[in-house]
Amino acid sequence: MRTTKLSLLLGLSLAAAGAANAAGPLYLSTDSGQLRPLVWDTSHGPIPVYVDGGGAFTYDFDGVTPFLTIERANEITAFAFDQWSSVPTSTFRAQIAGTIASKTGIADVTAANAGEVYNVENGYGFWVLYDTDGSILEEYFGVPRDAVLGIAFPEWADDKGHIIEATAVMNGWAVQVDDTQGNRIAGVFTHEFGHAINLSHSQVNGPMVYQSYTYAPYQPGVKGCVAPVHRYDYPDGLGATPADPATLETMFPFIDTWGNAAEEQSKVDNPDDIAGISNLYPTAAYASTRGSISGVLHLKDGTTEYSGINIVARNVNNLMGDAVSAMTGDQTQGLVGPDGRFTINNLTPGQQYVVHIEEITSGGYPTTPQMMLSQGEYWNAAEGSDPVADVACDATPIVAEAGVTKTANITFNGYPKGVQFTPIVAANLLQLSKSGHKASGMVGIDTGFFWDRKKGFELLPEGILASHGAMDRNGQRTLVSADPDGNGVGTPAILGPGGLTMLGDMSGGKCNIDGISASGWDIDDSASKAVGFAYIDRNGDGQCGFGDNETVPFVWDAKRGLRELNVDFAGEAPPWTRAAGISGNGRVIVGTANLQAAVAWVDEGKMIDLQQAIGATDLYASNYDGTRVPMYSSTRRQMVLWNAMRGAGQNAFTNIDGLRYCRDVPFTSFFGDDLCAQYTEEFLYQELGTAPMTISAVTDKGDIVLGRAGSFFTGFSGGIWIEGLGWMTMSEFLRKQGVVEAQDVPFDNPLAVSASGSEIVGGIAGAQFSWLIEADQVYVCEKGKSVLVGFPAGLQAKVAAGAKFGRCEFLQ
Repeated sequence: MRTTKLSLLLGLSLAAAGAANAAGPLYLSTDSGQLRPLVWDTSHGPIPVYVDGGGAFTYDFDGVTPFLTIERANEITAFAFDQWSSVPTSTFRAQIAGTIASKTGIADVTAANAGEVYNVENGYGFWVLYDTDGSILEEYFGVPRDAVLGIAFPEWADDKGHIIEATAVMNGWAVQVDDTQGNRIAGVFTHEFGHAINLSHSQVNGPMVYQSYTYAPYQPGVKGCVAPVHRYDYPDGLGATPADPATLETMFPFIDTWGNAAEEQSKVDNPDDIAGISNLYPTAAYASTRGSISGVLHLKDGTTEYSGINIVARNVNNLMGDAVSAMTGDQTQGLVGPDGRFTINNLTPGQQYVVHIEEITSGGYPTTPQMMLSQGEYWNAAEGSDPVADVACDATPIVAEAGVTKTANITFNGYPKGVQFTPIVAANLLQLSKSGHKASGMVGIDTGFFWDRKKGFELLPEGILASHGAMDRNGQRTLVSADPDGNGVGTPAILGPGGLTMLGDMSGGKCNIDGISASGWDIDDSASKAVGFAYIDRNGDGQCGFGDNETVPFVWDAKRGLRELNVDFAGEAPPWTRAAGISGNGRVIVGTANLQAAVAWVDEGKMIDLQQAIGATDLYASNYDGTRVPMYSSTRRQMVLWNAMRGAGQNAFTNIDGLRYCRDVPFTSFFGDDLCAQYTEEFLYQELGTAPMTISAVTDKGDIVLGRAGSFFTGFSGGIWIEGLGWMTMSEFLRKQGVVEAQDVPFDNPLAVSASGSEIVGGIAGAQFSWLIEADQVYVCEKGKSVLVGFPAGLQAKVAAGAKFGRCEFLQ
């Protein structure tokens, strides 16, 4: 008989949470010619279980006195397997048949001899290892004993799609000091044995029981349609509605071994867990006595299927107590491409269920979870992609019927025309070519890549970093950081079709901080000029730093090389200065000095102090010819556009208002108090003006400006200024255009824009994920009808004639 070694590992974590389906399969088999879950053969009686030995499952603090004995661990093992063996609609049965020592001669499995158990065919059955001090987890599996509570998986299977051996290691180190009987760690045993049975994780009520807070709630249904339910142990007096821990599914991949929810997870009495094991090991009466709902999830085009989204059916009279989940594509796990199919079983006949879609919150499982490409919604009889006709909160209850599978096909809401909002990558897109067709980005801090709208992704060559990702107009050349001679010092370079063009530095590589002697920040449209900063040992002490004018702004071109820009700052040189941006035509360079003064250079002339001129503190972006350079003016208390061709007199600056406190931007005290509850928007505007913003990008004409206001302390608000319309938050821009796909995405960090403004990339401050906004056309509400117009010129003309920005349906 041919046997197959399986390799997937799923551990139960102290800090991670996630799901697959109603305890769907971990492994699939192709031995029958079709994808089917691997299962134990239950036709020959209970599956034997063999348990570990040793001095104790875990010791007390003295390292000598048993805290939980091996005998108690065996009782917990028997209890956990009995939970899975007592489901009336399942044929699965397992029981302790002996010890590992009796089968292998190994009296106590430790990190030193774990290799004699794993990757070895020990024999038919379950093998339960007691990892007394967590050393098997740390030394054999390489995972921290303080974070992983256990690891279990089917290890060997035959050529008939049957599991023949499974192994589970239980972390004795993780037993809490007050869990004297092991009743809470028992939840880990039951969960891990579920994996050994070939059950994956599941998500039904876990997000509410463990992850829901008053300031970041989850709810048993669609957000905004049903009241939130909060973490089970929420303190009294905080306005929370704590979840009943008894509603928690065993196979949710997070467990709090400090609280009584863990004990609840030791029991297999949740409809979702019962469905999971009954789906794999059904009795003859299971399908005929329970109800089912099946369907397919499609993208808003109504054709393309979509895997990795959690589908939950909830009893309308018992939202938390009677609910079962399934993940789209869980029966194919991505092996056949996008698969939107799902089936939810174990529904109570005669009861009414509502079906809703949601993202997986976190965790590990075989079907890759995907981001929601639309708003959460319920299935209803008017199901479709039109968010006005198919209202997210409208639910049509489905009556479960014994032996009958009801259909509930679901289509993501969203419009095929107008502004499109597309997730691109779980990484940061940094810059967008002016053509809008290419972008540069970073994964983490050391992996750069290119993204092409037609060709997809391409990693930068090893040793080359995207730096700030500046690109030329068509995305053919990118400003990077490289160390081609391998001396450990990175310098700016332009990466193009012909390879690297090194820009050099100002010290011959001798003066560097953290392995960087110079840093490139931006290039002009033709990549003929680059700007940034470089380090110099100004005082000859053999070191370079941030003071003594040793961090200087540079400009580079092929003819004259890299050279220092003028830094005459009120008659003396500032400690450090950075050139951060350059106009498309290369004439205007902008930057910052001493983290407090915006500065600029026109045609490489004398440095212009914009802090003194207008109270500006930083500059990063310019339009094509430098006639519209956006910045915040502390003296005018609003955003302004600077025409660099007119000098630095007051008539060179044009006021353009800004985002308002309370209306657009949170306003909190140092202690976190909401000052918007104390003061009106108008009062704050009169007293403080608009919220300061950091500008990230501007179009060629300067008629669209992107930036953000706020901080990590108060929260950010992404903003967009459109000439003729003024400022609005990015969330307002998307909401008024009916982009329901962005409803739950706080798009607060717009980073780059194409020359015309029809493409924008950005994401969420502090998060590694990027979206593309395509706005070739937008909607206006004209005489009560939504009209599609070009962006931005068509929009500006319509608004000037009296139309309102946005779809009429979303302006209420």
